[in-house]
Amino acid sequence: MSLVNQTKIDASQISFTTRFNMELAAVEDPLREIAMEVPSTSATEHHDWLSSIPGLTEWLDDRRLTNLRAEQIIIVNKKWASGIRIARTDITDDRLGIVMPRIGELASKAGLHYGQRIVDTLINGFATTSEFGAAYDGVAFFASTHPRSELALSNQSNTAGGAALTTANYFAGRASMWKLTDDWGDELAIIPDTLVVGPDLEQTALEIVQAELVPHASGSKTNVAKGTARVIISPRLAGAQASHWFLLSLNRAVKPIILQIREAISTTQTEATGEDAFMRDQLKFGANSRDNTGFGLWQFVYGSNA
Repeated sequence: MSLVNQTKIDASQISFTTRFNMELAAVEDPLREIAMEVPSTSATEHHDWLSSIPGLTEWLDDRRLTNLRAEQIIIVNKKWASGIRIARTDITDDRLGIVMPRIGELASKAGLHYGQRIVDTLINGFATTSEFGAAYDGVAFFASTHPRSELALSNQSNTAGGAALTTANYFAGRASMWKLTDDWGDELAIIPDTLVVGPDLEQTALEIVQAELVPHASGSKTNVAKGTARVIISPRLAGAQASHWFLLSLNRAVKPIILQIREAISTTQTEATGEDAFMRDQLKFGANSRDNTGFGLWQFVYGSNA
């Protein structure tokens, strides 16, 4: 290989990485807001949970303390990767104009990876048999049997079962979240503010929370649900999950899903003297990460697998 061509290849690899990082940084995915991001320093992380944090009470004798719980969420990091092949001649013939859009698209898709995994976690929250297992309290993440252990109070629910997304069911979900209490019966004051649906439910969701007027026996009336939540569309909610919907509270420090990142999204590329270059006259450029998601606090999401 001539010195000129080697110089072009070396420069292109820097340009590819620069373009990838630029496009990756430009990706705005609101679905990432559903998760609390936690760092990871090993292959597997054990997330120990405390029972509900108690509110302030009158200090008459000993202060009220939360007990340590035995339950924990175990999240094993997974490796993720994607890539493209690039003809060496596209670089040496100065045809980067046809390569750069592919680099940009690779970055754009990589930027959606975290949000896709977050939604996958929600989808699998209605049973304990998926890769994500159970919630920290030992039952399905979406369940009507979440226990309150401190005073053996009645179970609580964060699921609508298979109820469709309607205004009535939307308000039922809001009421359910508002009424949640901690293990001592003190209100959690959780305020629902986000509605996540798939493309098929976009119109329904927008009509519920954005319409000025709604049908009424006398013609129409003011929509009291207007402005009570924003709508986020996830293309992941399609097919068998097209009618799923999730009502979330994202205005607090804690979130319903854990996003555990061991190695953030980065790039890898082959050398110009590697096997692919020798055998196929091609170079490879790829994206990879090491991360996973898991269940966080079920109290901050209400779901239906309609």
